[in-house]
Amino acid sequence: MIIRKTFKAEAAHRILHAYSEKCRGLHGHSYVFEILIKGETQDQAQMLMDFSLISNKMKDFLNAFDHSLLIWEEDRELVEIARILNPRFMILPYNVTAEQISRHIYYQGKKIGLPIHKVIVHETLTGYAEFSGDDQIQIQLDKVIVSPAILDDINEN
Repeated sequence: MIIRKTFKAEAAHRILHAYSEKCRGLHGHSYVFEILIKGETQDQAQMLMDFSLISNKMKDFLNAFDHSLLIWEEDRELVEIARILNPRFMILPYNVTAEQISRHIYYQGKKIGLPIHKVIVHETLTGYAEFSGDDQIQIQLDKVIVSPAILDDINEN
């Protein structure tokens, strides 16, 4: 059995070393994050997992992306001015592509114990990346830095 829970976030980023000039510049996306949970067992309600349970476990983490500036730690120029551009920012240990965001969400879900089967990150209506743990590249979750504004929002909820 596979179930899916969808989340969304509006975020800005730029991609260092991108093929297109448009992607190298600061721009935004209306991201859609799909989390697919897989399992063989059902609970007393004959459900694999209640959708609200997935939301409760992932919402603070995924809300951190919303209305945030997503920055690769190697983008020194953007790291320097992040606080000026947006009080909500995340400094990440990867180039901020849909591929890497899907990997990040997958490993964060695994870290908190969700039986994640796959994560799909839609960057546009026509383009997405999906990750199901099928390679050895890891995201160093302990290197993720979230701004005080994001932490304040998490603590208020």
